[in-house]
Amino acid sequence: MGSDLVALSALTAELNNTLSGARVDKIVQPDPDELRFFLRNGGKNLCLCVSCNAGAPRMHITSTKKQNPLNAPSLCMLLRKHLQISSIEGVAVFNNDRILQIKFNARTEMKDDAVYYLFVEIMNRYSNIVFTDEKLIILDAVKHLPLDATRSHVVLRGVKYEPVGQNKISYLTSCFSVFDNFNGGDLHKYILDNISGFSGVTVSEIISRAGLESNHSTALNDDEKAAICAVIREFQNITESENYCPVIIGKNDVYPYHYNVLKDKESKSFSTMSEAYDALFSVTDTEIRNKARLKTLTTAVKHLKARVEKNIKTDLERLKECENMDEYRLFGELIVANIYRINKGDKSVVLDNYYTGEKVEIKLDEKLTPSGNSKMYYTKYNKLKRQQEFTEKKLVTDQNLLDYVLSIETELNSLPYDCSTVAIEEELEKLGILKKKNVKGKVRKEKSEPPYTFEHNGFTIMKGRNNLQNDELTFRIASSSDLWLHVKNGHGAHVIVFAEGKKVPDETIKVAAEIACSDFQGSQNVDYTERRNVKRMPNGHPGQVIYVNYKTALANPCAHDELKK
Repeated sequence: MGSDLVALSALTAELNNTLSGARVDKIVQPDPDELRFFLRNGGKNLCLCVSCNAGAPRMHITSTKKQNPLNAPSLCMLLRKHLQISSIEGVAVFNNDRILQIKFNARTEMKDDAVYYLFVEIMNRYSNIVFTDEKLIILDAVKHLPLDATRSHVVLRGVKYEPVGQNKISYLTSCFSVFDNFNGGDLHKYILDNISGFSGVTVSEIISRAGLESNHSTALNDDEKAAICAVIREFQNITESENYCPVIIGKNDVYPYHYNVLKDKESKSFSTMSEAYDALFSVTDTEIRNKARLKTLTTAVKHLKARVEKNIKTDLERLKECENMDEYRLFGELIVANIYRINKGDKSVVLDNYYTGEKVEIKLDEKLTPSGNSKMYYTKYNKLKRQQEFTEKKLVTDQNLLDYVLSIETELNSLPYDCSTVAIEEELEKLGILKKKNVKGKVRKEKSEPPYTFEHNGFTIMKGRNNLQNDELTFRIASSSDLWLHVKNGHGAHVIVFAEGKKVPDETIKVAAEIACSDFQGSQNVDYTERRNVKRMPNGHPGQVIYVNYKTALANPCAHDELKK
């Protein structure tokens, strides 16, 4: 999701106009790879978001809010030290690459004038934020890159900031002569290989707007060169183009205008590039960070799920081995009943099955006596019988565990970014797949978050956040006459409608059912019954229940945020 230099140039021009002269009021670092500058300019308060997150690198003005850590990281403290009393002189593209430069005019502790630079490298997983002094000596950075034989770009304190340039001609300069060496072939690839600053889709747009084809069999004539260079010149001054219109296309990236080659994809226009970037990344950034913070838990659940599924597969295979155990019992019986007809040393015998009247051929161990062969078959039968009894119980246990693991997996997939993972960690610790944290000294236990609470028609509705809370909500908080709801044959939250001795109207049941399936996609069948009809599953895990005397309603998922208390 990395923007090309065309979009970033438009963003830079916009930010330069908006932020020039802005005074720095506050600097925070809500995430290890994200900085936020709270600015004041022209009587307006602005928040500049700068991030080098690999999945969402960006720099734009934002309206979103984030919680800050209790202790500021070292980079944030350094920025506060040098930039707390400073103003932004300008924002520009650095080195004709996807590097945005912010120039700060500040004052030292001795009240001397000083200049500092913040460089934001927007290059996907190679993205970084580097803070330097006036001579471009690195003071600190989010990611430190030591000297390496395979790396020419070094980012360390005290080293001069010198990003590696590309061996191409920048589209921001005159590039008419580049096409003199094109002798036909893949024009799209030729532009990407020789002109920097363009993404593949932008090159496709340039070729399309110039009226050319990607596969050009011959060299370009003067008219064709003029046509393609005219389009490139428009991209050089994209903010002045009549087509300029910041837009998100395909919910994937920000573009400076509606690309003809992407006209079939969904798009949404904005008045500024910052608004477009903020709209695109406010959701994406949250999803990426939520996925990152849950990675350890998700991996642990994934491994446990695979292990339990493997155990279930083994259980089924062992039960299949027991399918013929009655045949061994029959062989033992028939040998005993016909022992006078069998001699030691016989390899097989054909006997009458007195249950069906059919002939049965029984293989014998010639080294054993007839009674020994009978005992052998009885031993096999008894062994398989014990195996069947044990495996059937184990299969039920493993299936219950798999169902429980799937419910935890569902919790993780639907867990909001601002919700605590303490309850899920506790569940995984009890299952033995997550090591309990050893903390020295007294630590205040984090208070669990309360259930989601709603109000409708005078009735209070509660929805559990996790399995432990589902168990507590159903069997400790709710009374026997309250209404209990759960998605049929699905892994989801327990929902309680507190009746308080009154009959719950159908409208409230409908709302509660919609809340119960709010974490699902599409309509769901939701079972509901009085709480007295719900029991804990024998030998089950938290949140696993059995229930009777229930009714089922079809409901469409709806979170009903407007009803939350």
